[in-house]
Amino acid sequence: MPTLSLTKEIKPYVFLDYKRFGYGVEKEDLQAINRSLVSLGYTSSTSSTDNVGNGFEIGGGADIHKNFGLEASYVNLGTLTIKTTLTGPSENVKTEIDGTSFAAAVVLKVGDDKNTFFGRVGMHTWDLDGKVRGSLGSATASLGDGTDPFFGAGYKFGDFLKVGYDYYKIDDGDIRSFNIGINFKF
Repeated sequence: MPTLSLTKEIKPYVFLDYKRFGYGVEKEDLQAINRSLVSLGYTSSTSSTDNVGNGFEIGGGADIHKNFGLEASYVNLGTLTIKTTLTGPSENVKTEIDGTSFAAAVVLKVGDDKNTFFGRVGMHTWDLDGKVRGSLGSATASLGDGTDPFFGAGYKFGDFLKVGYDYYKIDDGDIRSFNIGINFKF
Protein backbone atom coordinates (compact mmCIF):
# COMPACT_ATOMS: atom_id res chain seq x y z
CA MET A 1 0.00 0.00 0.00
CA PRO A 2 1.58 3.35 -1.04
CA THR A 3 2.11 6.03 1.58
CA LEU A 4 3.06 9.70 1.36
CA SER A 5 6.20 10.52 3.31
CA LEU A 6 6.75 14.26 3.63
CA THR A 7 10.24 13.74 5.03
CA LYS A 8 11.42 12.42 1.65
CA GLU A 9 10.07 15.52 -0.11
CA ILE A 10 11.15 18.28 2.32
CA LYS A 11 13.79 20.41 0.63
CA PRO A 12 15.20 23.28 2.73
CA TYR A 13 16.54 26.46 1.11
CA VAL A 14 17.86 29.92 1.95
CA PHE A 15 17.41 33.12 -0.03
CA LEU A 16 18.65 36.69 -0.29
CA ASP A 17 16.69 39.35 -2.22
CA TYR A 18 17.53 42.92 -3.16
CA LYS A 19 14.33 44.99 -2.90
CA ARG A 20 13.46 48.30 -4.57
CA PHE A 21 10.63 49.77 -2.53
CA GLY A 22 7.82 52.12 -3.46
CA TYR A 23 6.42 53.59 -0.26
CA GLY A 24 3.00 54.75 -1.34
CA VAL A 25 3.33 58.27 0.08
CA GLU A 26 0.82 60.42 -1.78
CA LYS A 27 0.61 64.16 -2.35
CA GLU A 28 -2.14 64.36 0.30
CA ASP A 29 0.23 62.80 2.86
CA LEU A 30 2.85 65.48 2.18
CA GLN A 31 0.20 68.19 2.38
CA ALA A 32 -0.86 66.89 5.81
CA ILE A 33 2.76 67.26 6.99
CA ASN A 34 2.89 70.81 5.59
CA ARG A 35 -0.41 71.81 7.26
CA SER A 36 0.84 70.46 10.59
CA LEU A 37 4.03 72.50 10.36
CA VAL A 38 2.20 75.68 9.39
CA SER A 39 -0.10 75.16 12.39
CA LEU A 40 3.03 75.20 14.58
CA GLY A 41 3.73 78.77 13.46
CA TYR A 42 5.78 78.53 10.25
CA THR A 43 4.69 80.84 7.43
CA SER A 44 4.92 78.12 4.77
CA SER A 45 6.01 74.52 4.35
CA THR A 46 6.86 72.53 1.21
CA SER A 47 7.67 68.81 1.39
CA SER A 48 8.88 66.37 -1.27
CA THR A 49 10.01 62.76 -1.52
CA ASP A 50 11.19 60.46 -4.29
CA ASN A 51 9.02 57.80 -2.60
CA VAL A 52 11.54 54.98 -3.17
CA GLY A 53 14.20 53.16 -1.20
CA ASN A 54 16.46 50.12 -1.23
CA GLY A 55 16.35 47.21 1.15
CA PHE A 56 16.77 43.47 1.34
CA GLU A 57 15.19 40.26 2.56
CA ILE A 58 17.07 37.29 3.95
CA GLY A 59 15.37 34.10 4.97
CA GLY A 60 14.89 30.42 4.71
CA GLY A 61 12.20 27.97 3.93
CA ALA A 62 11.36 24.43 3.06
CA ASP A 63 9.49 22.87 0.18
CA ILE A 64 7.11 20.50 1.95
CA HIS A 65 5.73 19.30 -1.37
CA LYS A 66 6.62 20.16 -4.98
CA ASN A 67 3.80 22.78 -4.99
CA PHE A 68 3.83 23.94 -1.36
CA GLY A 69 6.36 25.44 1.05
CA LEU A 70 6.85 27.56 4.17
CA GLU A 71 9.18 30.54 4.63
CA ALA A 72 10.41 32.85 7.39
CA SER A 73 12.48 35.97 6.80
CA TYR A 74 13.89 39.28 7.99
CA VAL A 75 13.05 42.27 5.76
CA ASN A 76 14.94 45.56 5.80
CA LEU A 77 12.26 47.99 4.54
CA GLY A 78 14.81 50.61 3.47
CA THR A 79 14.66 54.35 4.16
CA LEU A 80 12.03 56.83 3.00
CA THR A 81 13.43 60.39 2.86
CA ILE A 82 11.16 63.44 3.03
CA LYS A 83 12.71 66.90 2.50
CA THR A 84 10.84 69.92 3.86
CA THR A 85 11.57 73.61 3.30
CA LEU A 86 10.05 76.00 5.84
CA THR A 87 9.79 79.79 5.90
CA GLY A 88 9.07 82.19 8.74
CA PRO A 89 11.62 81.27 10.14
CA SER A 90 13.62 79.72 7.29
CA GLU A 91 14.55 76.06 7.89
CA ASN A 92 15.42 72.95 5.90
CA VAL A 93 14.29 69.71 7.53
CA LYS A 94 15.13 66.17 6.47
CA THR A 95 12.99 63.28 7.75
CA GLU A 96 14.18 59.69 7.34
CA ILE A 97 11.86 56.78 8.08
CA ASP A 98 13.49 53.37 8.50
CA GLY A 99 11.68 50.09 8.84
CA THR A 100 12.21 46.43 9.58
CA SER A 101 9.93 43.44 9.37
CA PHE A 102 9.87 39.77 10.29
CA ALA A 103 7.70 37.68 7.97
CA ALA A 104 6.27 34.18 7.75
CA ALA A 105 4.56 32.90 4.61
CA VAL A 106 2.97 29.99 2.87
CA VAL A 107 4.41 29.57 -0.63
CA LEU A 108 2.48 28.01 -3.52
CA LYS A 109 4.47 26.92 -6.58
CA VAL A 110 3.54 25.97 -10.14
CA GLY A 111 6.17 24.55 -12.48
CA ASP A 112 9.02 22.12 -12.37
CA ASP A 113 11.92 22.01 -9.90
CA LYS A 114 14.00 24.41 -12.03
CA ASN A 115 11.56 27.01 -13.39
CA THR A 116 8.67 27.91 -11.14
CA PHE A 117 5.98 30.55 -10.73
CA PHE A 118 5.37 31.19 -7.04
CA GLY A 119 2.95 33.06 -4.85
CA ARG A 120 3.48 34.01 -1.20
CA VAL A 121 0.89 34.94 1.39
CA GLY A 122 1.65 35.57 5.04
CA MET A 123 1.92 37.95 7.95
CA HIS A 124 4.70 40.34 8.86
CA THR A 125 5.53 42.11 12.09
CA TRP A 126 6.90 45.57 11.31
CA ASP A 127 8.51 48.47 13.15
CA LEU A 128 9.07 52.02 11.81
CA ASP A 129 11.42 54.64 13.28
CA GLY A 130 11.83 58.25 12.19
CA LYS A 131 14.71 60.69 12.43
CA VAL A 132 14.23 64.42 11.82
CA ARG A 133 17.24 66.67 11.19
CA GLY A 134 17.21 70.46 11.16
CA SER A 135 19.58 73.33 11.86
CA LEU A 136 19.09 72.97 15.63
CA GLY A 137 19.89 69.23 15.73
CA SER A 138 18.04 65.98 15.29
CA ALA A 139 15.41 63.89 17.02
CA THR A 140 14.53 60.20 16.71
CA ALA A 141 11.23 58.54 17.56
CA SER A 142 9.35 55.32 17.03
CA LEU A 143 6.58 55.86 14.47
CA GLY A 144 4.72 52.67 15.14
CA ASP A 145 4.68 48.92 14.89
CA GLY A 146 2.17 46.23 14.15
CA THR A 147 1.33 42.98 12.41
CA ASP A 148 -0.32 42.96 9.00
CA PRO A 149 -0.64 40.71 5.93
CA PHE A 150 1.68 40.64 2.95
CA PHE A 151 1.43 39.07 -0.49
CA GLY A 152 3.93 38.31 -3.22
CA ALA A 153 4.38 36.68 -6.60
CA GLY A 154 7.37 35.87 -8.75
CA TYR A 155 9.29 33.50 -10.94
CA LYS A 156 12.34 31.35 -10.20
CA PHE A 157 14.76 30.77 -13.10
CA GLY A 158 16.89 27.64 -12.85
CA ASP A 159 18.57 26.75 -9.59
CA PHE A 160 19.46 30.19 -8.22
CA LEU A 161 17.91 33.33 -9.74
CA LYS A 162 14.45 34.66 -8.92
CA VAL A 163 12.43 37.86 -9.48
CA GLY A 164 9.29 38.99 -7.73
CA TYR A 165 6.88 41.61 -6.49
CA ASP A 166 5.72 41.99 -2.87
CA TYR A 167 2.94 44.04 -1.24
CA TYR A 168 3.21 44.79 2.49
CA LYS A 169 0.22 46.23 4.34
CA ILE A 170 1.19 48.65 7.11
CA ASP A 171 -1.72 50.06 9.15
CA ASP A 172 -3.60 52.33 6.73
CA GLY A 173 -0.79 52.38 4.16
CA ASP A 174 1.27 50.00 2.10
CA ILE A 175 4.77 49.36 0.83
CA ARG A 176 5.46 47.61 -2.48
CA SER A 177 8.72 46.14 -3.75
CA PHE A 178 10.25 44.72 -6.88
CA ASN A 179 12.79 42.05 -6.02
CA ILE A 180 15.69 40.20 -7.57
CA GLY A 181 17.47 37.53 -5.60
CA ILE A 182 19.24 34.26 -5.25
CA ASN A 183 17.93 31.00 -3.87
CA PHE A 184 20.05 28.07 -2.67
CA LYS A 185 18.55 24.62 -2.00
CA PHE A 186 20.25 22.08 0.24
